[in-house]
Amino acid sequence: MSSKYNLRDTKISIDFSVPPPPPNPVTTTTETAAESSLPASLPLTCSSKSVVYFTRGNRVHFKNMQTNEDIGQLFKLADKDGNLHLLQCGGPQNSDSLAIATTKGIIQLWDVRSKKMTVSWSTKGVGAMQFNGSVLTVGGLKGTLRFYDTRIAMSTTAASNTATAKATLKMKSDPRKLNRHQSRITALAWNEPGKLLASGDESGAVYCWDNREKVPLDVGEFVQRRKKIQHSAPVTVVNWCPWQPKLLGTGDADGILRLWDIDTSDSRSNALNPGKLELGSRINGLHFSPHCKEMITVHGAKPGSPSPPDVDSDSETASTLSLSLSAQIHNSSRGYDTSNSIVAHSFPTLRHIHTLHAANKVIGGSVMNANFTKAIVAVPEENKLKVYDVWGKLSLRRTESFMGNIR
Repeated sequence: MSSKYNLRDTKISIDFSVPPPPPNPVTTTTETAAESSLPASLPLTCSSKSVVYFTRGNRVHFKNMQTNEDIGQLFKLADKDGNLHLLQCGGPQNSDSLAIATTKGIIQLWDVRSKKMTVSWSTKGVGAMQFNGSVLTVGGLKGTLRFYDTRIAMSTTAASNTATAKATLKMKSDPRKLNRHQSRITALAWNEPGKLLASGDESGAVYCWDNREKVPLDVGEFVQRRKKIQHSAPVTVVNWCPWQPKLLGTGDADGILRLWDIDTSDSRSNALNPGKLELGSRINGLHFSPHCKEMITVHGAKPGSPSPPDVDSDSETASTLSLSLSAQIHNSSRGYDTSNSIVAHSFPTLRHIHTLHAANKVIGGSVMNANFTKAIVAVPEENKLKVYDVWGKLSLRRTESFMGNIR
């Protein structure tokens, strides 16, 4: 099952394109020229049924990664609503729900089986979205977290226009809110039990929240006698480990990966040791394997550097690299280039397992399929989604065709 034996290019690609960026996008000093033209997060998501949703301009398309069925179109966004900005699938309990956010701050919920929008409401802008059961968590451009109970919308799917209008009004006016971030929220993740939320922002701050509380947990490493999780560059990814639900990974635009044990009962630092990797290139994806104690990081270009020269995508640049297990920081400059690559690491040693150069242009983001055997990597400059084997295949029971049910 290890990525050491399975990480490879499947040679499968899907046509994909992002909508045009806003006329005056906000950039940071760590971004390359190619990355500054991309949104902070890409409109790309995968459901618990391994159906990938992606954009071609302002049209949302879908592809079942478990079948050979054709790509389908879900809808085209109306011009008045702006451009598509984010897509987010519901979890296993509501896998037929898709949330979309636009550049004008509009959020829509779609029933993918009926191909109908169930509710739409406006916000002041969306930086990140994540489902936790039926609740959609939305991170705002000014740092506010809002929680929308989508059961309100689901109950109106077959109801009258008046009922739908009432649901829209309630979704807009009555969400639960949390405030602590001082800048745009760029990443969100709920842990496996759905009790802990991690949120990261453009200033490099990460907060962890208990679902029952109104203030963030007192976790992190000590900074002037207070615990903080603080990166020196914008946070690009946060993710929880599936087999250790209090293990959090955070990554930033400078290529720094940090690992944390989010245990509030421990008065010591929550930073793991070893628990830091200096990987040298922007981290645009972080995925833990549910099958073995490994994780992968998916990288864009090096901070402030031009696009790298073409490299054979099948080459492994550091297959025999040996890293010190006792050091807390492992520097990529010691042996392997991570730019536009998928890099596999072991846990808890953080030993480098394998590096696969995945693209000659900047990688903008990635998602995993439902059983976490494949990574779908977005390369906007090539207008492609590329599919890579990561961990060993599992024998799966054949299921009813999803595509046939939503045509």
